[in-house]
Amino acid sequence: AAIRPAVTFSPNYKKIFTTESITMTCEGDSTIGGGPNYIWSKDNSPVHNGKSYTIQSAGTSDSGSYRCQTRPGEISDPARLDVSDGYVILQTPLYVYEGDYINIRCHHRPGYSGERTRFYKDNTVIRDWTDNAEYYIGKIDGMTAGIYRCEKVIIGLYISADAVSVSVE
Repeated sequence: AAIRPAVTFSPNYKKIFTTESITMTCEGDSTIGGGPNYIWSKDNSPVHNGKSYTIQSAGTSDSGSYRCQTRPGEISDPARLDVSDGYVILQTPLYVYEGDYINIRCHHRPGYSGERTRFYKDNTVIRDWTDNAEYYIGKIDGMTAGIYRCEKVIIGLYISADAVSVSVE
């Protein structure tokens, strides 16, 4: 029986800014020679052939649900990519499993100077103003799952990122 493929992202964030690049890789063996052995689809429409799919300069239209399919026909679970044209985003890994150790990243639009960052969980400050744009959540379990968001000072303005739910799979 064929092994079901899985999509991975590099960098491993499910949200990026417009103009940034991301590479998606289809982890799983394709056993048939000749022709494209990996087929990529976005929102159920074919977009690419090959083991990896790189978007060099993402646009908001690249947001969507990506899947890869190997020959003889095993298809991955969907991997959601969101491309933002805002100023601040909270980046989390594509997949989060119980027992994982993860960082989340309060990322500002390239070309702007991002200053201090503040992190929240369930509307409570968990790290007050810091120069570090990453927050180490640590080992994921039922206690660490929740709604995270961040706020960053950019060009003298306080800009908050959309909240992100970190749930345990």
